[in-house]
Amino acid sequence: MEGIKRRDFLKFGLSGLATSIVVGSSLPWMDNKAYGAVRTQTLNFQITDALKDMATHNALNPGQCYFWIFKEETIAAESPGPVIYTTEGDTIRINITNSLDEPHAFYIPGMFNSGPIAPGQTVHKFFTAGAGGTYLYYDNLNAPVNRVMGLHGAFIVMPKAPAAGHKFTPYSNPTPAVQRLFDDFGTAPWWPGLAWHQGDPTTNTPPFRNHVWVLHQASPNLFAEVGNFTAGQDYPAAQFVNRFLHDPFDPIKPTTNAIPQYFTISGQAGHFAHNTPYICPNHRVGEPTLIRILNAGLWMHSMHLHANHYYVLSMNNVVQKNLLWLDLFNHFPMSVIDWMIPYMRPPDVPNIRGIGRADQGLPTVNGHPAWPPNEELLTFIPGPAPAGVTPFQVLGNETGNDINGNPISLGVQLSPLCYPMHDHSEPSQSSQGGNYNMGLISGVNFTGDRNAPGGVLSFPNQPLINGPGPAPGVYPVAVPPPWFTE
Repeated sequence: MEGIKRRDFLKFGLSGLATSIVVGSSLPWMDNKAYGAVRTQTLNFQITDALKDMATHNALNPGQCYFWIFKEETIAAESPGPVIYTTEGDTIRINITNSLDEPHAFYIPGMFNSGPIAPGQTVHKFFTAGAGGTYLYYDNLNAPVNRVMGLHGAFIVMPKAPAAGHKFTPYSNPTPAVQRLFDDFGTAPWWPGLAWHQGDPTTNTPPFRNHVWVLHQASPNLFAEVGNFTAGQDYPAAQFVNRFLHDPFDPIKPTTNAIPQYFTISGQAGHFAHNTPYICPNHRVGEPTLIRILNAGLWMHSMHLHANHYYVLSMNNVVQKNLLWLDLFNHFPMSVIDWMIPYMRPPDVPNIRGIGRADQGLPTVNGHPAWPPNEELLTFIPGPAPAGVTPFQVLGNETGNDINGNPISLGVQLSPLCYPMHDHSEPSQSSQGGNYNMGLISGVNFTGDRNAPGGVLSFPNQPLINGPGPAPGVYPVAVPPPWFTE
């Protein structure tokens, strides 16, 4: 990043995705490769700093931003810090070394507080994991500067076991409404498929499906200014907030402009979030999925999901008595909110009553069943070119051939079914008036249906029924994108 004076102890370059850590010997389901988790008996954190490639993840245009980070010794450095999983009642051993030149801390509300850690100091602590739920860990000193500079992450506590006769929920003390919802998954006629805690190794479906979305906003200019502030002194918090939220808008982004340029989910912006399976769920109808959303930044996000409504299960670890079922919800700074996406058939696919419920039946459309969604799965964009014209020529490229002289098709098959999640808070989508694709976006992808006709579970290999085309049963070969392969 031009103009930054890197501190002498700058040790890490970031461009990846935070990994999960399991503390203790329980949670065997976390060994599923879908979670990419590392096991440890002790958390060893270093509070340090790093430069992160925000934009393209390559040397041509890294779009670097300076961060303060919680670096755990067993995994690669990243901001936010690693997602930590443990079990209710477990004793957690944690060692924290402060490698920065002002006091810092490690704090989990209601559970753990390291207190100020002086520059160069290492503290050794123990604490007990609280009730099952989703928690934000962060540096609570000089609020909100230290937290927003990157010192934050997600701490997930799983309950020990459900009550007798009931299914697992994410909580130690679920309300009757939450327990009923989780008991219905995989059992009730309208939620056929798997319960939340159930996996299926034959389809590589993990149990306890959950995705962690840590919301954040990064200002390269302001963060660099904080990094270069007088050694040993805290950057003034009121000045930080005012510049971060109220600096005059300038689409050219001069070096003095401090408003955010990147709006991230778990450290990734734009298509890096949308195309990362650790962030963007890729599941089948009948595989309900939990989304844990923690807003570590200073921006309010109005997050809108397409394809399914979701249930709001918990707000700031208060399990809800009456479940909201909606497709847009406000996430304020420091809020921690859990969604449950039922992964029902998308309501925009023709269905009786139009709500996607499995017990409502499947009508026919133009003489063939409405599901599987043949037209969507066989649609290519751009579509066929006129006779004698290649797709490249249609788009203005006069070559239209590959290196062997063969015509090139730019058609991308719409399979699996992809639906967006975007923010109705406009600045986070325009990314300070610059690039929409560095804004806060993600989505949900439907890779099949556990209850589809014929019993075959996956798109795009699911047989098409009465599909279009010149000859019955002859269809283009559908190849999933590389991030859907093992």
